[in-house]
Amino acid sequence: MPQNITRRAMIGAAVGPWVLTSRAASARRPNFLFLLTDDQSYATMSLTGNPFMKTPSLDRIGREGVLFTNAFVAMSLCAPSRACFLSGLYPHKNGILGNQTRWNQDIPALPAILQGAGWRTAHIGKWHMDADDRVQPGYDYWAAQVGQGSYVDPRKNINGKWVDLKGYDTTIVTDQAIEFMRETVKMGRPFCTWIGYKACHGPFTPAPGHENDFADVEFKPPASFFLDDEGKPDRVRRKSQYLAMKSDAEARRRKAAKKKRASDAPMDLTRWAARERDQYRCLMGVEDSAARLLAALSELKVLDDTLIVFAGDNGFFHGEHGLHGKMEAYEESLRVPMMARYPRAIKPGQRCGHFVANVDLAPTVLEFCGVKAPRPMQGVSWRPLVTGQGAGGWRDHFVYTMHGGSAAKPTVKALRTDRYKLILNLNPRDKDELYDLQTDPQELKNLALDKGNREIVASLKRRLAASMKQLEDPALPLVEATF
Repeated sequence: MPQNITRRAMIGAAVGPWVLTSRAASARRPNFLFLLTDDQSYATMSLTGNPFMKTPSLDRIGREGVLFTNAFVAMSLCAPSRACFLSGLYPHKNGILGNQTRWNQDIPALPAILQGAGWRTAHIGKWHMDADDRVQPGYDYWAAQVGQGSYVDPRKNINGKWVDLKGYDTTIVTDQAIEFMRETVKMGRPFCTWIGYKACHGPFTPAPGHENDFADVEFKPPASFFLDDEGKPDRVRRKSQYLAMKSDAEARRRKAAKKKRASDAPMDLTRWAARERDQYRCLMGVEDSAARLLAALSELKVLDDTLIVFAGDNGFFHGEHGLHGKMEAYEESLRVPMMARYPRAIKPGQRCGHFVANVDLAPTVLEFCGVKAPRPMQGVSWRPLVTGQGAGGWRDHFVYTMHGGSAAKPTVKALRTDRYKLILNLNPRDKDELYDLQTDPQELKNLALDKGNREIVASLKRRLAASMKQLEDPALPLVEATF
């Protein structure tokens, strides 16, 4: 059973205690439940158009609330994306530029801010930042694994004590979350429950009961899997699974490698398809958990009093451009599924096409809860977008980064607008990329190679630089040097 461990003394003046805004002081304080999956691409649910996935419980969140059709992450890598969700800051500001950086405890995380305002808070599941095994400040209940953890019989740090658990990780995490919420409701307090699922990160172990799902589904790579696209930078072409399959020498080297990695290219398309099936089978465990969580909230009579947000930490390539994984600026990598349900403020059945991002979560939740942020955040609350208050002044573009260890020298900077995407391959310097997403949504034709598009590229570079200046991005000189 979860134990109450208050760590407010550790965070002190940095995050609270906070006085509720007048709206929150006079109104019901919503609970907050956040479900974060790992490596889930956008089109992996029924609601987002997947032809074979049956996800009625996950879909319910979006059907009874809002589905964001243009939700993006500032950086498509596990730890940096999670830090953006937690802090409302871009990676160059929150300091998490890769998976091997520890969370800066001087930065107030969203749950810690809510704890200071009276919410009972929990982090359950994947934390991941630098395999950090510390219990973080700002949580009344902590149950996390180190790094990726294991799908089967995981080892967890539960309130500072390491415990070997039996069972499947997705199920265990959900059990812990339900118990925490049940205890908190009995106390008469609002809860903030942050769930970080391991699913559907590789290596893939199918969820119990789903080991044989999709056996009759034919998995084929997309057409771009088989292209050696000269319009792509060398970095991307070197990662092509198809080109690796064509190379007998490369195949032998991979087969002989002592340490297998989930990102290694399979030897043939049969193994490629088997790996794809297993990833979807992992995701079905999250669907089962969503059903259980919704049922538990209903049983506790707090379902409609709970702001539920579901999101992926980054997208994922399923063979597009020959790739497996993420860490590139193409749509499959930076676009994520994101939905929200809170019937007391969000009308059901909405599809929101405005650009929202992981950095927007923290300011949004704080606004719904009526709690002021202790310091400025770079994200913007999307509450007005989903409550009928309009979208006046909302962003019309989005900035993406892939860092290579230095905030001042990123590997990639990209600008995504409604029509165009500009990708600057900066470190090492390689060809620029320009895609017209209206005529080429699969990003197959690099228009930057055509001299006739120089003015479009220049205009987008200026917009990118202006946004970077506003965000106080230290990589601005590197981008300006490309003008």
